[in-house]
Amino acid sequence: MKNYRFFIEKNFEKNKIIYLSEEELINQLKNVLRLKAKDKIIIFNNQEKEVLAEIVEINKNFIKIKILKILENQNESLSRKTILYCSILKKENFELVVQKATEIGVKSIMPLITKRTVKQNLKEERLKKIIKEASEQSERISLPILNKILTFEKAIKESLNNDINLFFERRGMNISELRKLKAEKVGVFIGPEGGFTDEELALAKANNHKIISLGKLNLRAETSAIIGSYLAENFLSPL
Repeated sequence: MKNYRFFIEKNFEKNKIIYLSEEELINQLKNVLRLKAKDKIIIFNNQEKEVLAEIVEINKNFIKIKILKILENQNESLSRKTILYCSILKKENFELVVQKATEIGVKSIMPLITKRTVKQNLKEERLKKIIKEASEQSERISLPILNKILTFEKAIKESLNNDINLFFERRGMNISELRKLKAEKVGVFIGPEGGFTDEELALAKANNHKIISLGKLNLRAETSAIIGSYLAENFLSPL
């Protein structure tokens, strides 16, 4: 039987008893998945740790579980830290970016307002729920941070703390150049549907961002965000 995975903000210790009282979680385990006493689940707490637990008791007010053992999760790279700086897109497109970036392993998501950004706000709680569910599904042991909205100029300044920054733009260098780069903390910049302006591109170049092309075809912003995040996570060499 498959062991379902859940994110729970609790401290984990072997043989420790934990009571889960979140209404949504109780409903999911009891009524949706129809789990019962003695069934096993895997839980993680965003602290680089996950555990195997056994359900002891289920009732309408709480679920009692017992921690059986600490597990070693090697699915997620803890050394690579990819930060996605993505222009805010219309609702379903930005939600897709957040979901897929989480599945890929991105550690932090920075929503941007650029010169050509149309949408100016986000439904933060909705996005955090998507992050939680995508982290559970993809078998991560951490949840990426959803940061506050930044202007493009502030994001460029903040990105100077990264080892390297990749600015994905059609006018950039060939993607094969990524193989030559080494970094642990990587910034990935994705523009809006209208693309970055010449002034924004110049500012990125002035701050030593690597301008990388994803090919000659005009990709949608959400497509570029997903591909760019995957490349940053998997194609750069460690320091």
